[in-house]
Amino acid sequence: MNFRLKNNEIKDLFLIKGNDDIFYLANESDGILMTLRYDGKVVTSIKEECEFDKDHGFYENLDTLLRRFSAQEYIDVEDNESEEELQDPFNPEEISIDTKTIAMETLLRRLEQGTVILNPDFQRKEVWGDERKSQLIESLLLKIPIPMFYVSSDEKSNWTVVDGLQRLSTIRDFILGKYYLEDRLKHKEEKGNGLKLKGLEFWHAYEGYNFNMLPIHLANRILETEFRFTIINPGTPEEVKRNIFKRLNTGGMPLSSQEIRNALYSGVATDLLNELAGKSAFLKATGGSIKAQRMEDKELVLRFVSFLIRKPVTYNRNYNIDTWLSDTMIILNAFPDFSTREIKKNIKRGTIIVEDISINSIEAIKNSFVKAMDRARLIFEEHAFRKSWPGQRRAPINKSLFETWGILLSDLTDIEFECLEAKRTDFMDEYITILSNPRFVISISRDSMKHASVKYRFNTLETLLKKYVV
Repeated sequence: MNFRLKNNEIKDLFLIKGNDDIFYLANESDGILMTLRYDGKVVTSIKEECEFDKDHGFYENLDTLLRRFSAQEYIDVEDNESEEELQDPFNPEEISIDTKTIAMETLLRRLEQGTVILNPDFQRKEVWGDERKSQLIESLLLKIPIPMFYVSSDEKSNWTVVDGLQRLSTIRDFILGKYYLEDRLKHKEEKGNGLKLKGLEFWHAYEGYNFNMLPIHLANRILETEFRFTIINPGTPEEVKRNIFKRLNTGGMPLSSQEIRNALYSGVATDLLNELAGKSAFLKATGGSIKAQRMEDKELVLRFVSFLIRKPVTYNRNYNIDTWLSDTMIILNAFPDFSTREIKKNIKRGTIIVEDISINSIEAIKNSFVKAMDRARLIFEEHAFRKSWPGQRRAPINKSLFETWGILLSDLTDIEFECLEAKRTDFMDEYITILSNPRFVISISRDSMKHASVKYRFNTLETLLKKYVV
């Protein structure tokens, strides 16, 4: 956000949360320009590296930035990175996207074949109720066009649905029956006898009707519906796919990066993230405070796993956070075989180096994760992975601290961890000093996934840890 200085120079600044009530106004080129205290009501300047023009929008802009932090505290996970950007512009020759008209008959055939993948791992928590579903069916009866569907196609023409899951699930539930596709012999009587309409706005006469009960002319009206599909074809680079889906808007709410990853890389990876995010060790270490609606919990787990299977030293300047995490899901889906087509494609692109993968066992990942969560809770108690400590108001979860402490603690032997526990008081005193260091705060904040920041924070905390495990 732009701030004006007394000399009329404009600085694009962002806000970094320090410990307790301390905040820093900073930018990439100048570092910290202002240190301030904010207790939730009053802003007090502690130190200014330059003179700000306080008469032209300064306090309004500062208030906007502070409100954003208040919203982050609500979801209990810090947004500690700048917007993810592609390292290179798109090559138009590599992008292959088709827009097609798909008849209902074709859609139903694909649903029965299983070539339209309704990915439950991608589904948000706010699933539609029967009234919302019924209103969609009513729209079909009224010949009201419904929004376009977006899918990603693989080489066998299987479509993974990224935008339109609830609508397609509704069509399946009403025409085929929710459980018909799971076992057609067992549930053959359900076909057409599934969802019963309720809460209709116009066609009140058909309240309580299922598909088979509709008059033939209305059933045909539904069966003759046509839809518009945008299909991203195989061969389109992964980062381009993710960027395209990031631009989509579902129900007025943009897709989060992790929602996109879960849609595109369903399989072993999504199963593992779901399992680990539900572990009691994770819930206890994070205080059960992370909202799962936008998959913040899955992303936290993925960040830990990404640095577990490829050590921090392998994170180089060729990566951004989106590529790093997405490639991790591709690697997990290939376990333990790293000769799959997706792996080979990314090896060729240089984003995956097989020799950098130090773990190829799902069970080993699970064991390390639980160990890390248990140990973090024992050392940091309710302040685990947060920029706060006992005696302070608990800060939100910091993603960088989560992955850094998770990896470092999981790597300790049992004897080393016993030493750390025995020296916990002295360790915490020194750790608090690090958390109060502006340079370290910056390394775990907005630009935390730059190569230099990753190296600095891992090295700083590892150096601290080594002093107390002997």
